[in-house]
Amino acid sequence: MRFPPIAAFCLVLAASCTKRDTPRSETALRKVRVSFSPLLSWGPIMIANAEGFFRDEGLAVEFVGTLSSQEELVALVTGNIDVQPGPTHTNFLSAIAQGAKIRIVAGQGDLAADGCTYYGIVRSRKSQSDSSIKRVRASNDGLSRYVTARMLNSAGIDIDRLDVMKLPDAVLMRSLETGSIDAAAASEPSLTRLKSVGTLWLSGEKTLPDLQWGTIAFGERLLYRDRDTGVRFLRAYRRGVAQYAQGKTDRNVAIIAKETGESPDIIRSACWLPFRADLRVNWESLDAFQKWANKAGLMEHTLSREQAIDSTFLTQ
Repeated sequence: MRFPPIAAFCLVLAASCTKRDTPRSETALRKVRVSFSPLLSWGPIMIANAEGFFRDEGLAVEFVGTLSSQEELVALVTGNIDVQPGPTHTNFLSAIAQGAKIRIVAGQGDLAADGCTYYGIVRSRKSQSDSSIKRVRASNDGLSRYVTARMLNSAGIDIDRLDVMKLPDAVLMRSLETGSIDAAAASEPSLTRLKSVGTLWLSGEKTLPDLQWGTIAFGERLLYRDRDTGVRFLRAYRRGVAQYAQGKTDRNVAIIAKETGESPDIIRSACWLPFRADLRVNWESLDAFQKWANKAGLMEHTLSREQAIDSTFLTQ
């Protein structure tokens, strides 16, 4: 399978980046644009922003939302965003192999072997057996596809034989409740809402214990031209991780509930993804992912740790 060069992706984006307004009082600060999803793995970033940790480092963070994974990649490569948190995608690794000046710089949580289920598959209560699973809501690419495929494989089900679809959250719960889909793969806090109408069936933590779920990636500006800002960002992020590690305090719950748009009760009930205090990346688990992607024909290249990760920011 041949893949288009990353330059071909870079023709599509600028207008699709929607950002939250930044107060005028922040105009003197260094601006850092960060892609954003209302998921619990963004919790430390939400906390660092709400508590002023970024401001303490002289930074004003702008959250950029509503981008697809491919749009996020193009935005990172072209400089429309500076930081891309989230699960790793095959296109991201392929872009590095093609010369894109983007790198992983830190971890963003793990599927801990001894932890609760942050990412799993919820089965409709109308599906009576594993053999009845035909229609599944899941991602068609990236790390979440890998985890979903491995979870299903543990139940003796080949994901390539299923009708895999992407459904918006607005209709997902109803679809699972009525049985119009048989199962849905999701992360928190969506997973907690789905469990109210379905049954937790498979767990990512049990299938791939200690998998590096998310990473923090920098674009060219922070990697090369403005490394000091990158160091400041990670220093503030580390403080956010430390406060997040205090657990479901009233303050942490209030911040995350506001940023995700969920109720405090849902946030308290949800599984909170654990983060390493040193922000180290478990490359071995990501290497297993890219080897799976190679075999599945989703990417051509295999990167080394040194090609994919710039670990020097953490030492600074």
